[in-house]
Amino acid sequence: MEKEEVSIIIPTYNRADSLKKSVASVLEQTYPWFELIIVDDGSTDNTKELVESFGDNRIRYYYAGLNQGAAAARNYGLEKARYDYIAFQDSDDIWHPDKLEKQMQVMQAATGEVGVVYHKILYDLGERRYAILPAEQLALEKKSGEIYAQMLYDNLIPCPSILAKKSAVMDAGMFDTELKALEDYDFALKLTRKYKACFVDEILLDASYSKGGVSGNPVNYLVASCMILTRYKNDYLQTNTFNHRVEIILRDAEAIGMKEEFVKLMEKMLQTNG
Repeated sequence: MEKEEVSIIIPTYNRADSLKKSVASVLEQTYPWFELIIVDDGSTDNTKELVESFGDNRIRYYYAGLNQGAAAARNYGLEKARYDYIAFQDSDDIWHPDKLEKQMQVMQAATGEVGVVYHKILYDLGERRYAILPAEQLALEKKSGEIYAQMLYDNLIPCPSILAKKSAVMDAGMFDTELKALEDYDFALKLTRKYKACFVDEILLDASYSKGGVSGNPVNYLVASCMILTRYKNDYLQTNTFNHRVEIILRDAEAIGMKEEFVKLMEKMLQTNG
């Protein structure tokens, strides 16, 4: 395999307790040619001391100051990235040792039209419940190539599964800091709108549900869902996925007793943006 460096970005905020295992899983990769950019988004715990304790010269630590959220932290990391390939890790996820090696093998063999390589993740939902993403029942041919229409139907690419060309990321656009949730879905939509994807049909990462994360805030999640629906409205309509996304938003809004509020919000956003 050709030696090509990767810039790996971890945004973190007061997660020193879980960050140790997350960072260790990156440093233990069988593909050793990378820099690990840790963007501390205003932590008040011992995150800096923890990072320094690793003593690995591949780590670059940045204290970003005021807490501005994962999107801003990842963008900060992208601006500091020195290499042609970008990968993302979250502060409570665990990479399998061969994750980066297997993704780089696929990336190096791919055509120029490919901008992103991703893989399956095992998601711990708590209470001994697990899910595999993307869904295994979805046909393999729908997970590689031009997958934008499938991405509009449902997000296949969690952020920590991404290995992307930096040139593709800069061309498609970085993370939207206006989104308080689903900024990773918006990011993946932008990437797959312009570039083909390759899928590695293996679980290469273990992720877990976090009540302290955006996944634990249903209102932020639903507002972001409405913003994305509005932003990509024409594409949703052209791919016959618009009604499916509306149904998901209404289902989730009803689950928290706010269906009427989000019906009004969707209508207002869609009318305002034509």
